[in-house]
Amino acid sequence: MSEDLATDTIRKLEDVVASNALPEHTVELLRVSLTQARTAQAAGHDQEAVTIANQALQTAENASRGPGDAGDQ
Repeated sequence: MSEDLATDTIRKLEDVVASNALPEHTVELLRVSLTQARTAQAAGHDQEAVTIANQALQTAENASRGPGDAGDQ
């Protein structure tokens, strides 16, 4: 797995956290995931970092939809 992919995915998560567009409790959860993803990347576990960051991004996407919004599913 490319370090660039891990870096790009973490950067996207950083942008979401910085946007302040989500409820504070969600942002706090995303910050924890961001720390975990950075730690995994620093340890050389790029795939794990990508997985953590992608899961957090999915959480952010779901939170931004709000309750009762099933999207295109």
